[in-house]
Amino acid sequence: MKRRQALKRLLQASGGMVATLLPGRTTDQQVHHLFAAHPFDQPLPEHRVTPVGEFYVQSYASPPAVTIDQWHLQLTGLVNQPLTLTYTDILAAPQSNFYLTMECIGNPTGGRLIGNALWTGTPLLPFLKQAGVQDAAVEFMLHAADAYETTLPVTDLMQPDIQLVHRMNGEPLTKSHGFPLRIIIPGRYGQKQPKWLMEIEAIANPKQGYWERQGWSNTATIATHAITQKVQGKKVWHKNHQIDLPRTGERGWQQGVTLAGVALDQDQPIQWIKVSTDQGQTWKRAEINQPSSPHEWTLWRYLWQPIQPGRYQLLAQARSQTETQKIVDPNTKDGRAGILKIEVNLQA
Repeated sequence: MKRRQALKRLLQASGGMVATLLPGRTTDQQVHHLFAAHPFDQPLPEHRVTPVGEFYVQSYASPPAVTIDQWHLQLTGLVNQPLTLTYTDILAAPQSNFYLTMECIGNPTGGRLIGNALWTGTPLLPFLKQAGVQDAAVEFMLHAADAYETTLPVTDLMQPDIQLVHRMNGEPLTKSHGFPLRIIIPGRYGQKQPKWLMEIEAIANPKQGYWERQGWSNTATIATHAITQKVQGKKVWHKNHQIDLPRTGERGWQQGVTLAGVALDQDQPIQWIKVSTDQGQTWKRAEINQPSSPHEWTLWRYLWQPIQPGRYQLLAQARSQTETQKIVDPNTKDGRAGILKIEVNLQA
């Protein structure tokens, strides 16, 4: 059986989240390479992992000092049997490794507050079933060691792909990334996935968490969107979206200009990425990879072959099975899903 067929069957059996059971340490250095550097006669890599040191960090407060001996996770509130789980309990439960892309809800259009990692953890659902969630419970309040809190409906959290994770790219979570435990909730921005998780409380009345009380989305579901990250090997983002390219040389445009980036959706595979080099008048499809999980970013690249110098505006748009990315997204508090407009000057 081919590897991709095996992955497909495993995904069907696991609800689509677990990519494969891998060794604890990622040793294939290819996943750390920037895919834009690959020649077009080579396929896009199946995965691209963000090194822990480069993975974005956003926190409500300073990272708390949590020790393994003192840490525990409590399941409280409207449950039949409150539970107190130790780190040993978490490690003793069935473990799996899976790829998932995390993005901050406040990530600007084309921003860098996004990263992909190989996570290791165990499903939350068996623990919730052991505790016995009462019918009167409508939401779970998630409490973190830094006093951060957020909520989700009971039905949303009682899904088989919700994971309690303790490793990131084969190593224990660092302090800034939630040591010793954080929760992973596929399809949601990072706002709904607290680090340093300490308590899951079943409550009878809906409440809003910290950022939700500040006006941010209470669902925080990821919108379909593509992000352009490199043009001709140069990194681009919302504060660095204007570049000049010479006609000749290593980065010259005369032999073609490589555009590359990523795309993400809440829970559907990306169907296509289209690129426009004329301010959206015409669009052409980019090459994409096919990640084994819809919760991992899709990699894309496109070879633009301009024929004359001048100033151009480059756009990249994504389409999932259910949604096409907006050109402009005016709502800034539910995740910015608009298109980053890259201004390129092709020198004569």
